[in-house]
Amino acid sequence: MKISISALILLLFSISACSETVDSEYSTLDVARKENAIRTGLLPEWLPTTSRQIMVAYDVSTDERILTFQYKTAEGWNPLEICKQIDPLDPPRPHISRPWWPEDIPANKTSTPRHTFYTCESGDSFLAAHPKGGQAYYWNIKS
Repeated sequence: MKISISALILLLFSISACSETVDSEYSTLDVARKENAIRTGLLPEWLPTTSRQIMVAYDVSTDERILTFQYKTAEGWNPLEICKQIDPLDPPRPHISRPWWPEDIPANKTSTPRHTFYTCESGDSFLAAHPKGGQAYYWNIKS
């Protein structure tokens, strides 16, 4: 069976356009450490020590990720130690989507933000933390 050159080129483009997103869950930060999720760079090093119910979706081809975690607010974790606060409308929408990712992150013009928004690391990572709820969302964007 012969395959035309244009069909072969189309096949190659469709393969290269595909991306593989891997989902992982960790009950606690200790479990994530034991599974090397921080050492390998899947999770940021600065997660609060009380982090739990950690869910992450990671795009292998782009190195982009979204993650959520809960933490104890009594721990006194302060995102300003690692990130800079920004306007809720500044961050871009992540390219990855999951059912657990809220519609209002990043914020939109039609709703009042429930979270405080930050830019982290080199400016291509973002954090949305609920100031009293102990729930946070983190994502990074690659250009």
